[in-house]
Amino acid sequence: MPENKSYSDALAISEEFFELYDRMIGSVDIPTVLQEVADVVCKDINSQRASVYLVKKDTNELEAVAVTGKVAKIIRIPIAKTSLAGFCAATGQSFVIPDAYGDLSVIDPQLRFDHTWDKINDFRTKDVMCAPAVFKGELLGVVQGINSKGEPFGGHDLESLKSVSRLVGYSLYHARLYNDLATMKELEKQKAEFVRVMVHELKSPISGARMLISALEQIQGEDSQAAGMTRKVGARMDHMLDLITDMLEFAKVKSGEPMGEITVVDVTECTKKICTRYVSDAEQKNLGIDTAFPDSPLGVRIDTRGYEMVVSNLLSNAIKYTTEGAVKFSLSQQDSMIKLAVTDTGIGIPEKDIPKLFKEFYRASNAKSQQIPGSGVGLSGVKSIVERFGGRLELESKENVGSTFYVYLPISEIGGGGEAATGVGVFESDKSQTTDKSFTK
Repeated sequence: MPENKSYSDALAISEEFFELYDRMIGSVDIPTVLQEVADVVCKDINSQRASVYLVKKDTNELEAVAVTGKVAKIIRIPIAKTSLAGFCAATGQSFVIPDAYGDLSVIDPQLRFDHTWDKINDFRTKDVMCAPAVFKGELLGVVQGINSKGEPFGGHDLESLKSVSRLVGYSLYHARLYNDLATMKELEKQKAEFVRVMVHELKSPISGARMLISALEQIQGEDSQAAGMTRKVGARMDHMLDLITDMLEFAKVKSGEPMGEITVVDVTECTKKICTRYVSDAEQKNLGIDTAFPDSPLGVRIDTRGYEMVVSNLLSNAIKYTTEGAVKFSLSQQDSMIKLAVTDTGIGIPEKDIPKLFKEFYRASNAKSQQIPGSGVGLSGVKSIVERFGGRLELESKENVGSTFYVYLPISEIGGGGEAATGVGVFESDKSQTTDKSFTK
């Protein structure tokens, strides 16, 4: 609200806020109502453009659900001190930036403004204000206003924006409770936690029994009449432990909690390392394995552990379900996405099974008839991870000919400037990568 607005104008704005609140708590269509919030910020708080961001816990990001003005794509911003809205979310501070193109290091050395959004939309950002939407100490979102000209934001404008953000936080909290009940999301999380606890309890006694079998194998020796039976029991237990590991990983994916560090990964280098570990598996089955990678790094913002699970699952499945021929793996850039393709010459998937293949615990009929071991949770987990980070999973397959799985994930700039649509998103480079071959059945 500009400094020269009258007391009656202030009351009129307050009344509009209360009307907006009434609509928010009485509506299940929260995105539509939040768009009205953005419109109010523009109309009554002297802002040319406005955005309302919501927190995505599973990817540690802000996602714009309401934006005034045109945008090139869905706006996602990491919650970090490397962008304006991200800084607001990370610190919980409300602020006004008088010159977005100025020296922001006086506020924080990591803070910067990416002007890509301005170039795309022919807009010159001048002053920016942000306020966090918080309720009961929990960050739920960020409300942002932007100007390019005219009267700059003042103290009253920021106070008005803070009032809007408090309204948004309160309403989102109650809307989320309603949504959890309506969509059974909370029950899904509880189910995943129950599975995790139950399967974890199974793992300890089976691991202990496997150790006893290993000890018996050493005592009996190769010539013992019981040695063959002992080895079979050990192999069955190994298979059971693999299934338990898969179930534990799957439960963690379904719970929505991050599995590793969420950062920008150089998938070129990371994927090469993962593929190397599967060369010997292919050679043991006399299969050729061909790989193709780009010469330059490709960045993807993803859960590092989750990405490894995606690649490991697809590669190990391709080798497991192929008895002769070859497995091909390629990584490339396609427009603004990375494209990962895994092709095999294996048993393929019956056409009737393809629509159900990505459902949890479902296995193709020919895999079951040929008694190829597996839990049926791997591809469901892969799909969840890929879609969580804005990607998609596609499949082409023909029974007795082979299959090709395609993974598409949005590219992010390694080391900064990762959100072209916003002008505010900056990512950090990858700091660590895990190496684990579990969750591959």
